[in-house]
Amino acid sequence: MTFRSMITTARLSLGAVALACAALPMTASAEVVFQSLPSLTGNSATSPWCSGCSNGLQVFDRFTLNSASDITGFSVNIYTPAPYWNNGMTFSVWSVGGNGLPGTQLFSQTLGASDFTTTNLGNSQGTATTDDLLNLNLAAGTYYASFYNTSLAVWGYRNVGGVLYQQGAALRNGESVAFALEGNAVPEPASLALAGLALAAVGVVRRRKSA
Repeated sequence: MTFRSMITTARLSLGAVALACAALPMTASAEVVFQSLPSLTGNSATSPWCSGCSNGLQVFDRFTLNSASDITGFSVNIYTPAPYWNNGMTFSVWSVGGNGLPGTQLFSQTLGASDFTTTNLGNSQGTATTDDLLNLNLAAGTYYASFYNTSLAVWGYRNVGGVLYQQGAALRNGESVAFALEGNAVPEPASLALAGLALAAVGVVRRRKSA
């Protein structure tokens, strides 16, 4: 193979790589990145867990992300009768401590009632949904989510594989809050793959030329 034909082959290869990388999504589309139950509707709830009764019973639930994600919103099933709802809530994310309990707070944002839309599910159950979370970027891993205000109560569901924890009480393995996290899974940057392939192709051409 002549040097000119090697250059032509390298250019064609790089062109094909560029087209393939251009077809990859450079920005991820919004999606559900975690959901604690197969469905947030039609489930058999056990009891509402008070998140703020006497201001000291914060509720947490464990979740796992399979990839790094930018979280932009969430949905959670709440106990709808007054005065338990219509005051908004504080949503926070915590690390998992060495004892399996919530460790360090990593994120917190307080949202008002106007930041949510509420879907009535009947039997004092409803789903509160917001897409107003700001700057919540999480690496792949396991965390705790918390839903809190001084009157809020969230529903617990058994036999769903979660790890629900009410502050001051025991971990409840197999029980979970019904919630979903929505946002964007962070993709691998296609530009890095293209740059690496381009450098490799240039290296091959240079080695062939020097030979």
